Amino acid sequence: MKNKQFITLLGVKNVSQKHAFLMKATLSICLFFCLQIAATSTFSQNKVTLSYKNTTLEIILNQIEKQTDYSFVFNNDEVNIQQKFTINVVNKELDKAIKLLFRNTAIKYQVKNTLIILSKENKNSTILKTAEQKYSISGTVKDATTGETLLGANIVIKDALKGTTTNEYGFYSMTILKGIYVLQISYVGYKSKEIKVDLSNNIKRNFELTLAENALEEVVVKSTNTSKSQVRTILTGVSSLRAAEVKKLPAFFGEPDITRAVLTQPGVSTVGEGASGFNVRGGNIDQNLLLLDEAPLYNSSHLWGLFSAINADALKDLKFYKGGIPARFGGRASSVLDMRQKEGSSKIFKAEGGVGLLFSRVTLEGPIKKDKLSFLVSGRRTYFDLFFPLAGEDLKNQKMYFYDLNTKLSWNINDNNTLFLSGYFGKDVMKFKAEEETEYDEQTQTETTEPAGEISFSWNNATTSLRWNHVFSNKLFMNLSTIYSSYKYALAAQNDGPSQTDSGSAFEWTSSVENYIFKPDFTYYLNPETKMRFGIHGTYYRFTPAKITSTEQTIGSIDLSVEKGLEIAPYYELEKKWDKLSMNVGTRYAIFRNLGPYEVASYASGLPKTPSTITGQVKYKSGKTIAKYGGFEPRLSLKYDIDDRKSLKIGYNKMYQYIHLMSNSSAALPFDVWKLSGKYVKPLAVNQYSFGFAFDSENRNYNFSVEGYYKDFKNLVEYVNNADLFINKNIETQLLPANGYAYGSEFSVHKTKGKLTGNLNYTYSVSKRKTVSEFSSENINNGAYFSSNYDKPHIFNATANYKFSDRWTMGTFFTFQSGRPTTIITGRGIYGKNKDETVFTYSDRNKYRMKNTHRLDVSLTYSSEASLHSKWKGSWSFGFYNIYGRKNAFSNYYTFSNNENEHAGIPKTLNKKQFSLFGAPIPFITYNFKF
Repeated sequence: MKNKQFITLLGVKNVSQKHAFLMKATLSICLFFCLQIAATSTFSQNKVTLSYKNTTLEIILNQIEKQTDYSFVFNNDEVNIQQKFTINVVNKELDKAIKLLFRNTAIKYQVKNTLIILSKENKNSTILKTAEQKYSISGTVKDATTGETLLGANIVIKDALKGTTTNEYGFYSMTILKGIYVLQISYVGYKSKEIKVDLSNNIKRNFELTLAENALEEVVVKSTNTSKSQVRTILTGVSSLRAAEVKKLPAFFGEPDITRAVLTQPGVSTVGEGASGFNVRGGNIDQNLLLLDEAPLYNSSHLWGLFSAINADALKDLKFYKGGIPARFGGRASSVLDMRQKEGSSKIFKAEGGVGLLFSRVTLEGPIKKDKLSFLVSGRRTYFDLFFPLAGEDLKNQKMYFYDLNTKLSWNINDNNTLFLSGYFGKDVMKFKAEEETEYDEQTQTETTEPAGEISFSWNNATTSLRWNHVFSNKLFMNLSTIYSSYKYALAAQNDGPSQTDSGSAFEWTSSVENYIFKPDFTYYLNPETKMRFGIHGTYYRFTPAKITSTEQTIGSIDLSVEKGLEIAPYYELEKKWDKLSMNVGTRYAIFRNLGPYEVASYASGLPKTPSTITGQVKYKSGKTIAKYGGFEPRLSLKYDIDDRKSLKIGYNKMYQYIHLMSNSSAALPFDVWKLSGKYVKPLAVNQYSFGFAFDSENRNYNFSVEGYYKDFKNLVEYVNNADLFINKNIETQLLPANGYAYGSEFSVHKTKGKLTGNLNYTYSVSKRKTVSEFSSENINNGAYFSSNYDKPHIFNATANYKFSDRWTMGTFFTFQSGRPTTIITGRGIYGKNKDETVFTYSDRNKYRMKNTHRLDVSLTYSSEASLHSKWKGSWSFGFYNIYGRKNAFSNYYTFSNNENEHAGIPKTLNKKQFSLFGAPIPFITYNFKF
């Protein structure tokens, strides 16, 4: 149909499909030849001036390369560059000059893009010509000072616009035509290097780069542009962060914070200041996969969300995926935060750290055996508890602190084998003690004694990863990982008895989440334009919802059954690049089984699942399948380069998630329950469609990007009104199935050059959901769509860094966010004979909104280093968090005004108030050092 319309426009009527096809083919052939002629014309338009007598071919070719945009490729066995030639031309067309140069010789040439391929003519030979022979060059790119591998370093053929990048372990591979090449090796903030290689067979070549420092600011700026530009990346919604960038942000109490750095990205929000985790494009916090050296983390924060769980000093690279998520990642439905720890310097000993008002940190790294075995140790600890005794008797016996420890051993066995053993442990502890108190009631003239007691909270993350990198060949790379990850939390209470014979009561609740993971991952480098990844991931889940021991007879001991599950997921990825079009396509197929031993409640048919409709229990033996799920997860990302500064992108992801965080509070708490998909909880399924446009300014000082997305959610978990999730054996009675959708637009601009650098981003988004119970009486808001807890239509973030001098820099961060949805109390009734029973009435779920929030953070940094070569480098950082003291509401709470007629059945007046976690500027000062 389109062909006929096109032909009609040319004035031709009544044309058959056959003729239309022939005309289309003819036009395509004509277009092809026109492009060829244009390419030849471009080659001919290059002119050279050469005047040499008995001069080596090497010198003449180098001179031609300097005068034109072309480079020569040849095999030393066929072309003797020490052979002497004579040529004398002035402003001569390049093609004519080369023909003149090689007349009466056996050397012939062929032009491909900006390459001139030289070869020896051999008409009788039946073997492959030089131009058709290909070999591979592979190796690693490392920091020349520390031996740390560099992730995402570029290895490019000079003037050919071909190349590759290093993978997560600093490995690269490139298969190209046989010949002599000049390779350019570059990385963010490092001096670029050019190396000449003779690729006449498969070779290994390792490269080392040195930091650019201030002496080569131009190189730093060029690399930084590349790191922020979205033009080159195939995937939508992907951003890279380095630890150095995180440290530039003004931070809470001066502590560099990974979570707060993620919150500066478009499409990312949080329910409130100090809340744990973050929400991405309309998803719950449990839909974010946080990986530390490939091990999943279940809690991303310390002290209820005030600080990130990860010490930025221990990290070298972070990559955040929220749009195009490659098939090698799975298990979560909204985003991936891939964090890589430093490997530890294999050449010199290094240390860095900081001392602040509330905590200190230190990181040590160095060689155990130079260039072979290195270590990394990084730790942090707060000292709130050390100051409590100074604050008076009320805080004398209280404790509140956290600490974390990152460790890593890296063993470079040889060029083909490397082992990594890394670990992480972080813990929060809170203990509150109360002395014995006696209260006197004047009305009854009696005394009531409250015995002394103690209540404590604690939670911890722990991970261990053992990984083996093996290079099978110049083209095939493997990473084999065995991983353990756990998240454990506990609540304990102790009351002293009134006498020596009565020791009081004790209560302890513990819960845990454990993962055991085994995964081999392979990367095959076919050529610079084609790369394949494939592998299989196996994850064994072990969730302990609650284990309770108590001396109270009314409570006794409770041990909820352990939940077990197994997920097996093979995957395949293909990354392919053409001249203008680039593609990342893949699929993942996950098979999940919920396994026994376990008891599952059965319910009366035709009735909602409530405790009163339980009819019995079904027992499953160890290893038996309780529920089985699975499905394909296709991924597709396409990028079209309009030119070298503009690109268009589209993407599609399907993701399944088989674990769920049970939380019906406004902000997730460390004690919320994790649950596996099973008989009554289906896996979450999410489809995401995304598109984007990226643009770099002419001098690449500014990077712009616009992205849009639409997501649909199926099998979300919602909760009945006043759901009781705490230590509930039949938690499914508190759950409701739900579906939802989210869509939005994200706008971002980065400035990467000059004294003033930074970024601005704005997000408009909508996140809705509705319950879809088969029983209409259960559905929230009568089954209508309602805003999710983290639906924030407008988010604006601005980050700026200004460099006054080599010593003084200032950093600022401003954020504005729409208020989150909330449900409010609309009334209260008092019942009962003694008017001591209260019933509240509520609005529709999330019908109202909290007030909009905004905040400005400012920091000033003074660097005291005397010179670039000083071993000790220190800096002072001081500033304010929330400098103008905005009281941003975190939650609502209610009070009742006094009413003398209350006992007559008239309730007190209901007053709604808002709680703000930080209502005043918070100053900080930190001394940072490194040597």
